[in-house]
Amino acid sequence: MKISRRNFMAGVGGAAVFPVAARAQQQPVAMRRISVLTNVAESDGDEKARLAAFREELRRRGWIEGTSIQLDYYWTAGNDDLARKLAADIAALRQDIIFVVGTTTVACLLEHTRETPIVFVTASDPVNAGFVKSLARPGGNATGFAGFEDAMGTKWLQLLKEIAPAVTRVLFVHSDSRANQMLLPALQHTAAANRVELLQANVHSALEIERALDAHAGEKDIGMIVPPNSIAAVHRKLLIARAAQYGFPAVYANRRFPADGGLMSYGIDRVEQYRRGADYVDRILRGAKPDDLPVQQLEKFEFVFNLKTAKALGLNVPRIVLARADEVID
Repeated sequence: MKISRRNFMAGVGGAAVFPVAARAQQQPVAMRRISVLTNVAESDGDEKARLAAFREELRRRGWIEGTSIQLDYYWTAGNDDLARKLAADIAALRQDIIFVVGTTTVACLLEHTRETPIVFVTASDPVNAGFVKSLARPGGNATGFAGFEDAMGTKWLQLLKEIAPAVTRVLFVHSDSRANQMLLPALQHTAAANRVELLQANVHSALEIERALDAHAGEKDIGMIVPPNSIAAVHRKLLIARAAQYGFPAVYANRRFPADGGLMSYGIDRVEQYRRGADYVDRILRGAKPDDLPVQQLEKFEFVFNLKTAKALGLNVPRIVLARADEVID
């Protein structure tokens, strides 16, 4: 049973929204080509659903796949070497625009092109990463929607302690990406303030995930935080299974984890980011420059909780926590 109370934002950050009907009437003449570079595997069902939302929003704005636009898809499956190769290949194509998912993939693309317009989603800390000069005036060929800010680490740890107060050590399972490193300072500060020992597990494969979690088998005071990264997305079921096997309360960044049996997630509404990304793609195809479009971060976050998993872990969940959840899975 699922109880949903999700309310999607009508707009983001006060940005102007052009009338969809008016734009839909302005049918483009020439076929426009869009490369889509994403940091997960082609078999990932969640990513397919998000890209379907992206295409649907483009259709609403008058862009019909196969008629007015051609979409070419590329998948890195969390492989950084493949991301670099695909980025070079895509840049050489000189497409009309590139829609890209993830921090590492944006970095790879910008190594090869500073001319082709780029719209990104879920890219963390784009200013310090060098993707844009500022959020208000990107100042180059890239703009889009930022991912997590450093305060997210604090929120995950607070949730974990609220749900499982007996946890005194937290395993931070990450891929050593730029985005994950950005989360560390605030997370370390919060851990120290709560007298929690923060343990880092830097993983890049299924084998490394197994070794990192197996090393703490039988330990009863361990919790787990899994930030957003392509390795976690690719090996989602393995992470969930190991956490269940060893009784680790865990918080994830993506709702797919609790939907598949993980304990809970707190993160951005990714479907909404892809829809807003389609809005930016539409504007650029109609003449806007990336520098005209400020980098934005959606203010809507989803808290999803799996009550069945909590019961299996023997957790006594406060009612106030369930009341705050956008979705409770039982």
